[in-house]
Amino acid sequence: MTNTDDTKRAPHGAGGLSWLLGAALLAAVVVAAVHYTDQRAFFRLLRDAEPWWVAVAVLLQATTYLAQGGIWRRVASACGYPLGRGPAFDLSLAKLFADQAIPSAGLSSSILVAKALEQRQVPSPAVKASVLVDIVSYHLAYAIALSAALAIVVARGQSNVAIVIASVLVLAVCMGLSAGVLALVGRSRERLAAAVQKIPAVRKVLEFVAGADPRLVRSPRVLAETIALQESIFLLDAATVWFLILALGQRASVTGVFASFMVANLFRTMGVVPGGLGTFEATSVLTLRMVGVDVGLALSATLLFRGLSFWLPMLPGYWLSRRALAEPRVRRGDAGPPRTVLSMPPRSADASSPMPTGRDVPQDQSGVHGR
Repeated sequence: MTNTDDTKRAPHGAGGLSWLLGAALLAAVVVAAVHYTDQRAFFRLLRDAEPWWVAVAVLLQATTYLAQGGIWRRVASACGYPLGRGPAFDLSLAKLFADQAIPSAGLSSSILVAKALEQRQVPSPAVKASVLVDIVSYHLAYAIALSAALAIVVARGQSNVAIVIASVLVLAVCMGLSAGVLALVGRSRERLAAAVQKIPAVRKVLEFVAGADPRLVRSPRVLAETIALQESIFLLDAATVWFLILALGQRASVTGVFASFMVANLFRTMGVVPGGLGTFEATSVLTLRMVGVDVGLALSATLLFRGLSFWLPMLPGYWLSRRALAEPRVRRGDAGPPRTVLSMPPRSADASSPMPTGRDVPQDQSGVHGR
């Protein structure tokens, strides 16, 4: 049985249980928040939301997919295989669905992206490099954004032991994972300890990392540009929450909302349910209340945000993920013959340079990946 088979079965086993747990947590958050506010006022907030500011929030969310697509386009262009905006946008939605719907710590979306790029005739070293650049740039950008949020929380005098400990642990994982990938990419397995290579999962990860193009993964320009794009996604998400609060009738602190979003995202990251269902909502309501947002309004803004960022993209993401895995032909705007090549030129698929499959793609062990 391949890893792809495991991914497809996940929602019916432990994945299905995690969805039920997440739904129960979400229901508990809604019931608790409504209990501490006027129920009629809560629904009135949703009904009277200012449509223009909601439209701005929708536009900001759409821009996050353009930013994520820009990462794939930048990496594909660097290795001489240009990717159009349309296919990159589709791939971003499909990646979100895989990350959110299938709790596999980033493995499912890595498989999907690798397969989609492979079908667009991107060579194996570049495909592996694309996945690794996305992982490294995400974790470094996350570390920067979380550090800024932690500084804001401390400056506002609203930090506590749980937030500090969780932040330090996640920051250590982000920096350690990024440093490990950059150190091991392109490195021969023979140089690594034989004891480590005896572990099957570790061996597959090392094989994948070693097969990536090191010049692309370690390119300072590519990393700087992709980190900036990843950072913009966090800022766009936080801005979405801010505009939703504004649409509901309150003007909140910009830095406070950013810190609230990153702390909520932190505990979403550490949860075991798909997309942090329930844990994100609970933390978001609590932290928004800490920065002065009314409980009912905080719940309304959080639910609207999750509707835009989590629930609304699920159906198109599901459809696009199936199309990305099932479509073998190259479409207009997809990767084609190489132009300016930063990485090594395409190689024919052989035993020493296999094209990536579900078996080749490493799992994002930190569990941080994904929105």
